[in-house]
Amino acid sequence: IGKTTSKSSRSQKKSYQHRFCDSWLNNKDYRPWLASSKKSVNHFYCKICFEDNKGGISAVKKHMGTMKHQRAAKSVSGTSSISEMNQQMLSRTTTIEKKTKEAELRIAMFVTEHNISFNTTDHLVQLLKSISPEVISKLSCNRTKATAIVKNVLGATGFDNLVAKIKNQQFSMIIDESTDKSATKHLAVVVRLLDGNVYEVRDEFLCLIDISDGKAQGVYNSIIDFFGEHSIPYKKNLVGFAADGASAMFGSKHSVKVLFEKDIPYLYSMKCICHSLALVASYATKKIPDSVEKLVREIYTYFMYSFKRISEYKQFQAFCELRPHKILKPCQTRWLSLHSCIKRILEQLNALKLFFQGEYLLDKKTKEIFDGIHDIHFELYLNFLDYVLPFLTSLNMLFQNEKPQIHILYSRMASTYKTILEFYIKPEYLNNTDIEKVQYRLPANFVRPENIYVGGKCMALLGEDCKLTNTEKCVFYNNCLSFYVECAHQIFQRFPLHSKEVKCLKTLTFLDPKNIKNVISIGPAATHFEVLLELNLND
Repeated sequence: IGKTTSKSSRSQKKSYQHRFCDSWLNNKDYRPWLASSKKSVNHFYCKICFEDNKGGISAVKKHMGTMKHQRAAKSVSGTSSISEMNQQMLSRTTTIEKKTKEAELRIAMFVTEHNISFNTTDHLVQLLKSISPEVISKLSCNRTKATAIVKNVLGATGFDNLVAKIKNQQFSMIIDESTDKSATKHLAVVVRLLDGNVYEVRDEFLCLIDISDGKAQGVYNSIIDFFGEHSIPYKKNLVGFAADGASAMFGSKHSVKVLFEKDIPYLYSMKCICHSLALVASYATKKIPDSVEKLVREIYTYFMYSFKRISEYKQFQAFCELRPHKILKPCQTRWLSLHSCIKRILEQLNALKLFFQGEYLLDKKTKEIFDGIHDIHFELYLNFLDYVLPFLTSLNMLFQNEKPQIHILYSRMASTYKTILEFYIKPEYLNNTDIEKVQYRLPANFVRPENIYVGGKCMALLGEDCKLTNTEKCVFYNNCLSFYVECAHQIFQRFPLHSKEVKCLKTLTFLDPKNIKNVISIGPAATHFEVLLELNLND
């Protein structure tokens, strides 16, 4: 048994792996063509045959005697020595690597110099690789030529193709006006249409029209003139219209919407939901004391241009174990963006109180900020807005999605509207009344002021330890009630649940594949487009 085991152990002994030795290069016969391999230490590289081989010195000698190696050595011996050939090959390889790195540096510097997104380099490199060297050497496309190609070739061709499409198929139109620095008014026109090749709905920019009159009639005439100039049968093909909620666009008496509806009775019109939600928040927050918004702006202004104050404030943030976040700038016209500022101040409130306590001792001009930031009313209103504004901001973000959201528009708007009503309307009345018919401004339907829900943090601040008098609490609750009533009113005014257009949205849930099995018939949706699509609902 012992002998068998010994024999078995010898048979399992690992074979020796030869390694490349630098001393081999001292041999004048090997030096011109032999080199270490990048593959592994057990390989050597032949600079004439351009291949890696495995083995020790015996393998080197064997390779040197092969016909392949001899022919390769003979082919270069007539022009130069192997050593010279080796230097040429190394020089050529080094030159290519150097030029490649130089090209990469040029691309990186080009992107940086012209302030181009780094994501562009993914496409730029692939573009350069797709162009043959012969073409690149003859390429000539500087600023003037590139501008001419975009305007007269790409732009003109794209415009002609788009006009041809809307001449022969139905489309919707989205417009918005703007004024540039030179006080020139422009009207941007975007069309939404179905791409029959891929069966996908697309938004495509149609034109930018210079307008001298921003009123309803002026905007309408500019669009009609454009359609007439390009022979676009808009009365036949235009099926939808959307714009912001300005009176010139959507006024009930005289507006672009009214003028187009005279030409196209079946036209479906819709206000921009994101514009509408911003206005809802703007009008509702006017019911909150102005001192709240004013103090938020003053806090930002105090830090705005002072590096010294910002540096000193960081010490208070560290002491309170807060993240070193900056105080955000409130937007003058967007109350939805103000929610981010409110949230940041609440996050930093303890550090701000300590900071302004020290500032007040040194500078009496900060008294207004010091008093305001220590006022319980300020903290109450901030917490109230921090609770209620996300109902609008989250909805706003949802409808900024690049994917179509029209199938959930009614359900989400109605849900938000009902949530606002639940904060101040009596439950027994709200639960037994159709949401479209709720009298949201009738005081008889309101709960008692102290029963209005203003968010968990506010309810905690208004608890037993609250130092506010009953009168002060009543004022706070009434201001919150006014906010809710105005918010509900603005939502219903801009998204009237009883209107024909909104009821149409209610029937579009079948567009979501998740709901298709729950929809018995699309007849209710088709009734809104019966004339437009020339449908017979019984077919």
